[in-house]
Amino acid sequence: MRLSLAEGVALRCPEAEDARVEGPGRSLRLGVLAPGVRAVFESLADGGIQETEVPAAAGSDASLAWYWLDLAGDGGLLSWTVEERGNLLMTLTPASASFLRRRATFDALVPLQLSRFAHTRMAAGHAVLDCPTVHATAVLHDRRVVSLLFDMARPTLLARLNQFNTGIESVTLRELVRLLAETGILVPEGLDVPASEATLTALRQWEPHDLLFHLRSRGWGHQTRAGATYRFRGELPNP
Repeated sequence: MRLSLAEGVALRCPEAEDARVEGPGRSLRLGVLAPGVRAVFESLADGGIQETEVPAAAGSDASLAWYWLDLAGDGGLLSWTVEERGNLLMTLTPASASFLRRRATFDALVPLQLSRFAHTRMAAGHAVLDCPTVHATAVLHDRRVVSLLFDMARPTLLARLNQFNTGIESVTLRELVRLLAETGILVPEGLDVPASEATLTALRQWEPHDLLFHLRSRGWGHQTRAGATYRFRGELPNP
């Protein structure tokens, strides 16, 4: 899985005392970067780095690098791309600073299913997986991922997915499922998100389209413009 800075996010002053990662409406102050941390973040800004390469790139600063990577990820400043033999399968990008990835919580022995709030749509010529409860969107680069989502409509174990003819190698399939599970797009059977009972009770009362419209009409939880944007000014006559 490749980590990179999210679209519109940049690394500022990596060699100064006020190094920071900045994006639209959000930022993370890094301060003085240890050499290994600087190497990792410079790789993020230069096309990305594989998760498995982080320890080698950071060296003795690996623990500190993961600390800052977790903060940057939870702050909506990173993107995650799953690849197979150089072919892109899926790129997941946070939609706001409310995003949270629960890293290292994936359990392959727990049946998972697609959240009832998840849906696919088209955007800029790509198939996009959207889920308003997790404040993130995923661009689907490969039709095999769409087939995987079909198989996840019902609670399914990872081992069972490996038996289906998904056409995705088992190691890559695990990465895909792990990323979707740790972000809450795939959820344990009967749950909407891995959260508190109070949150689950509240979510039970929402219909998927109602929650989507509610979220998009507010100024948080997404990066799209809201309100009187006048996006058709000059193209359509005034009403």
